[in-house]
Amino acid sequence: MKATELNELSEQMYCGKISEKQMLEKICSFVIYNYPVFGLQKYDEDFRQDVLLSLIEKGHRFLHQFNPDFGDFFTFLYCYICTIINTKIKRQMILSIKERINFEECILQLEEKEEKYYRIDFNNFELPKVPYAPPKIPAEEIQQSLKALSLKHQNKKILVLALKSSYYLTDEQIKRICRISGIKTEYFYSLIQQCKDSLDNKNKRRNLVQQRRNFAYYHHKRYKKLVQKIDDDLEGEHMETIREKYNSMEKKHRRNWNRLNDAFEKGYIYLRPTNLTVANLMGMCERQVNYYINCAKKESKKTKKEKSI
Repeated sequence: MKATELNELSEQMYCGKISEKQMLEKICSFVIYNYPVFGLQKYDEDFRQDVLLSLIEKGHRFLHQFNPDFGDFFTFLYCYICTIINTKIKRQMILSIKERINFEECILQLEEKEEKYYRIDFNNFELPKVPYAPPKIPAEEIQQSLKALSLKHQNKKILVLALKSSYYLTDEQIKRICRISGIKTEYFYSLIQQCKDSLDNKNKRRNLVQQRRNFAYYHHKRYKKLVQKIDDDLEGEHMETIREKYNSMEKKHRRNWNRLNDAFEKGYIYLRPTNLTVANLMGMCERQVNYYINCAKKESKKTKKEKSI
C-alpha cells in the first residue's frame, strides 16, 4: 500500500465502504511494512510492538480526530505515530531516572550504614544483666549464711559456676539456683552485683575490641568495593600500584576481622570475674574455686563421651 492509497482509506470509511476495524487493520499493516518511514527502524522489536499496541488501543478515537481540511491522512498518521513514540520515550526516560535515583539512594544509605557500623555504641543495647540493683549486703553476712547452710560439694560447685557466669544469668536461672542451693535470693543478687562491679574494666576492654572488629569489617568491605570499582581494562603502572595497595589493605582488615571474630566465638573475650573474686565472696581459697571448676569440666567431658557412645 502506498501513501496515496492510505489517503483514500479515510474517504472510503466515511462513505461506508469499509468499517473502522478494517481501516485500522490496513493502517497497522502499512505501519508494519513501512516502519522506516516513521523512524521506527532505530528502535527494537519490543518498542515497535508497543507503538502498534498504542495505535490499536487508541485507533477508534484517533480516526475521528482526522480533519481533511487541514491536510491528508498520511501526514496526520505520521504526526500521530511520532507523538506516540515521543510519549513512550519520555516515559522510559522518567522511569530510568527514577530507577537510577532509587539505586543511588540505596547505595548512599548502604554506605552511610557501613560507615556508622563500626561506631556503634553497644552501651545503648540491652545487655544480659541483673534486672535491678538491690542494696549491697556485707560480705561477712553472706559468708556466715553460706556456712550456716553447710552446702554440699555439688551445691558449692553450682554456686561457683553461677558466679563465674554472673554477667549472663537471667532472672529464671537465678531463682532456680537459689531454689537448688537454698541460698536467699537477696544474698545471691548481692553476690552477682559484686561480681559485675569487678568487671567494669573488662567490659570497657571488650567494647574496645568490638569497635576494633567493626572497624576492621567496615574497611574490609570498603577496600573490597574500591578494588571492584577499578576498571580491569585500565593499564599503566599507576593503576596497578593503586590496585595492589587496595588489595593489601583489604586483606589486612579481613585478617583482623576474622581474628577478632574467632576470639569472640572461642570465648576469649567473655566477661567473667576472676577466681580470686569468687573465692573472696564465697569465703574460700582460690585453689578451691579452681578445683570446683575442674570438676565441672571433667563431668562435662564424661557426659559428652557417654552421649557419643
